[in-house]
Amino acid sequence: MRIRRKGLWLACLLALIQTVALAQSEGQGNIPDDVFYLMPSFGEGMVYIRGQIPAQGQLNICAVDNTLRFKDKSGQELVAKDVDNILKVTIDGVDFIRDNGAFLRLYPAAGAVGLALKREVTFLRDVKAGAYGTTSQTTSVTEYSSVISDGLVYELNKSKEYPYRVYETVFLYQNGEVMPLNKRSLKKCFPEKKAFIDEYFKSHKSAPDTLTEAQELLTLLAQ
Repeated sequence: MRIRRKGLWLACLLALIQTVALAQSEGQGNIPDDVFYLMPSFGEGMVYIRGQIPAQGQLNICAVDNTLRFKDKSGQELVAKDVDNILKVTIDGVDFIRDNGAFLRLYPAAGAVGLALKREVTFLRDVKAGAYGTTSQTTSVTEYSSVISDGLVYELNKSKEYPYRVYETVFLYQNGEVMPLNKRSLKKCFPEKKAFIDEYFKSHKSAPDTLTEAQELLTLLAQ
């Protein structure tokens, strides 16, 4: 029975995926793995699909084009299609949900209220690499030698430098709903702490814009 069930998982996953033309020598160019993927390495995972039984496999999520990646037994990397039918992905115990066309990583925080982190990698094709020497905590600039389009990786002209910028946005997550992290949503999630929230915004002027700061605030609200 266990073998049969595993076979069903594999069949469901294979129904989701299509092979991408990724030569082993190309990979992701000079983009670090922890930037190119949302997890540092492929891990054992489960895909929860609308109207189907869950599918299991070696999974990761590409942060550049927001595709779900899967490795078959030979180690070939495949890309999932119809990702909008995916409700949740769990990789090595870490949960990701789909929201507005992107995979968001969930972070448990304060009881039923959690945080969801969205990472966006934006290519700056017409900007010199040195033009962004000063960056914030949530932004980094480096060089890349390949670009993704329609699920394929294309090598760029290595004689030119193409910087990219990483944006990370923190959201609130409660009962399946993703909300912007602001005063209104905080009061909705913590109605008994409205006075505390008002005092917080008087001193801080704006909501936290990093995961660490957001986690610290929710820890205070949970007390």
